[in-house]
Amino acid sequence: MKTELTNLDLQQLEDKLFDESTSEVFLASLKASAVDNADISELMYRYYLCAVDYPNAIPFLKLADTFNDGYAQLCLASLYQQGKHCDKDEDYAFKLFEKAAANGEAEAQHELALQLIFNACDIEDKDIKLGHYWLNEAVLNGNTDSEILLATLSH
Repeated sequence: MKTELTNLDLQQLEDKLFDESTSEVFLASLKASAVDNADISELMYRYYLCAVDYPNAIPFLKLADTFNDGYAQLCLASLYQQGKHCDKDEDYAFKLFEKAAANGEAEAQHELALQLIFNACDIEDKDIKLGHYWLNEAVLNGNTDSEILLATLSH
């Protein structure tokens, strides 16, 4: 089965994985290959997210985080922030939002900005400035909610 994986390109692997008749042997081969392959790791977490199978998605999201996958970091941060299918851990979620924001994920930039701004102690708090920075980054990356919030904060 390993030979079958190496002979297929990423699109073929994805097509075969999302085929209704995916065999357990093929799935097991992909799981094993995901450990040292960022593309297959992403393929696996997307597969489990599409299946709304978060308990199986979480290990692959964590694995993708080690490959610095911004979207995986965002998804994982959201799960830990809410405590869905994992223990709630707001500190870990915040760190993941920071990583995803640094990787250009507009939604993570927006969420990080919200947390920084609304948790700031006073108007002079350095987190307010950092929050504005992340709102601007989110706007540059197409997040319209950040654009609205920036306009509201400037009034």
